[in-house]
Amino acid sequence: MDLERTLSFSAADISVIIHATEDENKILDSLCDIFSIRADKFQLVESLGHWGNRISLLTGRLESAEANSLVLKILSALNSVDMNRLSNSFQTFIDEKGNLYLRLDKQKICRKNISLSEADSVRFRFKPVRRFKIDKNYDYLQRGFLTSKR
Repeated sequence: MDLERTLSFSAADISVIIHATEDENKILDSLCDIFSIRADKFQLVESLGHWGNRISLLTGRLESAEANSLVLKILSALNSVDMNRLSNSFQTFIDEKGNLYLRLDKQKICRKNISLSEADSVRFRFKPVRRFKIDKNYDYLQRGFLTSKR
């Protein structure tokens, strides 16, 4: 089953928190390089943390074709452990509107590696073209999404 025919996305939102001790250019360059995203797709907003330290929020938005390309890149780069985790707990990656949420390890992305992570992550939200009721279409979504990886 082909992901592009099974489930398509209208947009992808990307966000990452960058701490004062991190190099925002290195993170941006890594995201652009590993996912083939143009730097002008991102915006950087700076603020101050509780102790006066600089905290930046890097956000990006990709539309339809770019969003679909991005999810395929992520899936094809995940190792078998991450794919098993995604497969075994797929419902925890989808919300009631059918949005797919993936969190990837920020430090590994900077080392040109893609891996799921909950802590210190780059957050991806993929918005489906159509909303799905998870209880009704869950098996269909999971089967099509996870079997189309390779």
